[in-house]
Amino acid sequence: MIKKIRILFVINPISGSGKQKNIGPVIERYLDENKFSFELVFTTYHKHAEEIILQQRNDFDIMIAVGGDGSVNQMGALLINSPVIFGIIPAGSGNGLARHLNIPLNFKGAIELINSYKDPMKIDVAKMNEQYFLSTAGTGFDAHVAWKFSTATTRGFLTYAKITLQELFKYKIKKYILLIDDQIIEIRALAVTLANSNQYGNNAYVSPESKLDDGFLRLIIVKEFPFYYAPLLIFQLFNKGLLKSKFVDQYILKKMVMTSPTKQVQLDGESLTMEQKLNIEVIPNCLNIIGNI
Repeated sequence: MIKKIRILFVINPISGSGKQKNIGPVIERYLDENKFSFELVFTTYHKHAEEIILQQRNDFDIMIAVGGDGSVNQMGALLINSPVIFGIIPAGSGNGLARHLNIPLNFKGAIELINSYKDPMKIDVAKMNEQYFLSTAGTGFDAHVAWKFSTATTRGFLTYAKITLQELFKYKIKKYILLIDDQIIEIRALAVTLANSNQYGNNAYVSPESKLDDGFLRLIIVKEFPFYYAPLLIFQLFNKGLLKSKFVDQYILKKMVMTSPTKQVQLDGESLTMEQKLNIEVIPNCLNIIGNI
């Protein structure tokens, strides 16, 4: 008798629209029962996913995050350098990493990808001080928007877009000090983003050249620009053309030190505070993940 592969689905019921609350019957219908056995567990409070992973990662072959980028970050960070394979059923507002990995955004398609995968990919993860991120991290305007979004009464792309437009022309440009390869760079910028994947989410391609397995991060700096350039920059962000702008600089690096004028940062879209001196580095090929690229 062939031993079945053991999967744990960790479901965040409040991500995105919340439709994942009813994912159980969908998994039962579409997951290959000849190949897999599975269990479901729902998170009930902040950081609950971390506790679940720490308690049960030795009991399963695959662990699947059913939720948004925050859930993906919590679980993926605890599976670094683990033999456990990580998977995603996207159910959040942005789904940045899932989109880069070409994971279907519908539950049936995502489950069928799990059924069909043969070997997991090995992808890079990055670290900012003592915190890990899988997709993007930043300080500046993107962190400011993440903070506003975290306190919004509604979720989803429209809420994120509304906050972005409301705050864009009120936000004050700040100065950052960067140390890259022993070179000190002082720059005034709207946003300073470290990208491991190619997008924030919702197909907002902040770093269209990023690869998840090349051992490098992309540093994307959006410099001060005249207000009338904003529509073009927004268009370029969603059209994979941001790097064409004269107001955007890119650096390719393995590590850097940044001094930020604010303690606000975002990691995979989640807002938090850190020391103003930020040490950033990439950890190559350390996470086994199911993807379609």
